[in-house]
Amino acid sequence: LFLVYHVDVFVSVYEISQSAFRLGEVVFLVWNSVNDPLFGWLSDRTALHSKHSGPGHDAVFRRISAIKRCGPLFAASFLLLWYAWPWPGLQFIVCLCLYDGFLTVIDLHHTALLADMAITLADRTRLEFSCSLFNAIGTLSLFASYFVWDRTHLLSFRLVCILLGIISALGFVFSSSVLSRAYRQLNVGSAKKHDDAMVIDSTTAWLGSPSTLPSSLSSSSSSTAEAT
Repeated sequence: LFLVYHVDVFVSVYEISQSAFRLGEVVFLVWNSVNDPLFGWLSDRTALHSKHSGPGHDAVFRRISAIKRCGPLFAASFLLLWYAWPWPGLQFIVCLCLYDGFLTVIDLHHTALLADMAITLADRTRLEFSCSLFNAIGTLSLFASYFVWDRTHLLSFRLVCILLGIISALGFVFSSSVLSRAYRQLNVGSAKKHDDAMVIDSTTAWLGSPSTLPSSLSSSSSSTAEAT
């Protein structure tokens, strides 16, 4: 919705001047070329290089936490567009930069999660399919918006955008919480299996070593061997 309607809103509804529109596009082009590598470096530095340790500070949890924090802010930046400010030129620059900035952060962490959480090709394929499916479902809101879009009367369109913004913010929080809980349970299960395997290996090594057998059992075994 943002990409489809933002030019029409600023040009036809807010009547932004040509000079302010061009200035906003130039600022946005510079910001868009800078924020991708900058946020990519910051996201990897934050997620992969932490002073903390332990499962609660795992890179996956930090990425999920970043999405949970930035998701509602991304939805709020989407809503800023649909209400006119006294200075349309300033609003144009702020809305474009905020929207693209939060979108970049969420996109970076979301894409990295696919590689961090799925090791096998089958798992990654399944995750990619789920992402594509829900992306397709999300585009249905764009088709629905055409029925309420009217540049001379934006009330209905604004109400739809507010509803979508609230649903998106809640969706980010809910899905991040569910994903974090599921990954934590997976880690606990993996750790338990690893501990069980270590116990079995230790027990096997202990039983297989004659020096670790009790003296009475060792003497009995020697007597039996001599008798045979």
